[in-house]
Amino acid sequence: MAVSENKIKILFVCSANICRSPMAEGIMRELRPDWFVDSAGICAIGGDAPDKHAIACAAQRGVDISTLRSRPVFAEDFANFDLILTMDDDSADYLELRRPLGDERYQRAKVDNLAAYAQERFIPNPYGSSDFDKVYQLIEKACQNLAQSL
Repeated sequence: MAVSENKIKILFVCSANICRSPMAEGIMRELRPDWFVDSAGICAIGGDAPDKHAIACAAQRGVDISTLRSRPVFAEDFANFDLILTMDDDSADYLELRRPLGDERYQRAKVDNLAAYAQERFIPNPYGSSDFDKVYQLIEKACQNLAQSL
């Protein structure tokens, strides 16, 4: 990753990287264009566009996520990012179990729950529902609070 070392680097992670994490990536890129922001999925296949409802929901708010493509979480992400934010505590725990051991550079990233920045326990998966607006608002609130806290 060719990114300036003085930029804050954040990775948002959800299940498939087609709804919540691309919305979070788009929101944070708008809030903090000076940060390096990416998204990934625990079960992402790689190369999929965001869900059409996520794209439409973000577009209604002036955020374009249509060009983003899904990718899985890589071991290198633990070395390349300052903060890896999941949508719930279970996913954060799962990622901690996947953190490579034995090499100190993989200890760099702090893994945390994005929902906590909105005083919630989790950010629900809107896939297959009509909850995209509600989920977007929750992610937006969490991202705003995160941006203010860093």
